[in-house]
Amino acid sequence: MSTGLIDGDPQRLGGYWLAGRLGAGGQGVVYEAYDAAGGRVAIKVLHGDATTDSELRDRFGREAAAARRVASFCTAAVIDADLDGPRPYIVSEYVQGPSLRRAVEDGRRFTGGDLHRLATAVATALTAIHEAGVVHRDLKPDNVLLGPDGPRVIDFGIARTEDMSLTATGAVSGTPTYMAPEIFMGQRASSAVDVFAWGGIMLFATTGTDPFRAENLGAVMHRVLSVQPRLDMLPERLRPLVAASLAKDPQARPSARELLLALVSGDGLDTGRLLTAGSEAGARMHEGSNDPALGVLAEDAYAALGQAEREIAPEMFLRLVTVTDDGELTVRRAQLAELLDGRDENEAGAVMRVLQTFAYLVGHDGQEMWLTRPALPQAWPRLRQWVRANRDGLAFHREILTAAGRWQSQGRRDGDLFQGSTLENAMRWAATGRRDITLSSVERAFLEAAALARRRAR
Repeated sequence: MSTGLIDGDPQRLGGYWLAGRLGAGGQGVVYEAYDAAGGRVAIKVLHGDATTDSELRDRFGREAAAARRVASFCTAAVIDADLDGPRPYIVSEYVQGPSLRRAVEDGRRFTGGDLHRLATAVATALTAIHEAGVVHRDLKPDNVLLGPDGPRVIDFGIARTEDMSLTATGAVSGTPTYMAPEIFMGQRASSAVDVFAWGGIMLFATTGTDPFRAENLGAVMHRVLSVQPRLDMLPERLRPLVAASLAKDPQARPSARELLLALVSGDGLDTGRLLTAGSEAGARMHEGSNDPALGVLAEDAYAALGQAEREIAPEMFLRLVTVTDDGELTVRRAQLAELLDGRDENEAGAVMRVLQTFAYLVGHDGQEMWLTRPALPQAWPRLRQWVRANRDGLAFHREILTAAGRWQSQGRRDGDLFQGSTLENAMRWAATGRRDITLSSVERAFLEAAALARRRAR
């Protein structure tokens, strides 16, 4: 589940509405987001200014190209990418479930059949990645997600194709406790580094401890280069595979395809059928997910409302969106007084109960209220329906809201009132076309004053 957006985060990228942060690291930020149809996706945006940093843009382009080359067997498929805008991003399918690291930190340990299925799924992903000529280079428990249809490998942030040149002698990219010895020695990262990481992940999943963990980078390097971790806690069938994958000499390690052949007993299978067999084996590791989409959270909250609160809900949420001059839907911060002024005690209580029930999705400070998850208008089908039914009304209401606020703040001067066709259109909409948008006491007073001024002028 994502955390909220912070200052400086975008609310939209292209046609995607951002809901929150899934994670952030040295390379960039990954967001939970929703497309125009309410589909849930993950969007990665790199740190830095890609408009002035050509190396950053080139690296991001290589990541997108590498990810698109990989068949989506036990990996998260790339859906879309925009590499030309001021904030380039990559869109991939959203995997609903915790990372392997989070699951283990929460107390889970993988043994027996579960560990074998995890091993098979990750080996399947590596086989697909390597068959595409790509090396992941940052395989670790954080980049294995335990989805409802089995484990998935994600994040090609420092991936490289096998024909890319080494950027610098001795350059180190990745997570130290899962780096192969040859990386610390300044050698080129081949697909064997991913196999080494696979072995480390199996130990982590079983023991709950990173296999070469130490207090500092130098100590980690020493352990990776010279220490053979204990393997006696592994099932007998996996033990020789993990031992081979952790060989200090990359030439002595099996390929990902050889690992997968051994795990699924797939002698004689071509690569396509082997990947299918591995993917099906991984899918048998079903995961319960505590990562509901925003629309599910919102609908659960709505179901908990009483009848009085349900009648107020459309009005409240439609106050938290508006349309721009170009007709684009956007979110807005609304004054709480827009909902409370002119209501009796029972109705005001219903408003506050709606806010309390939707506290995860709607914030307020006693003065203003706002959507804490800006993607909600896309993610929640019920709100999408309310917006669709009131789309024209949102434009009328924006004009009334803006003008009424100016009229109120300037001392209710006649010169700030609507006149002519603007008044006629607003009055017609207010009388017959409002649907779920209710006027506040100030907005009603504004239109009444404008109508009175028109009558006096005749």
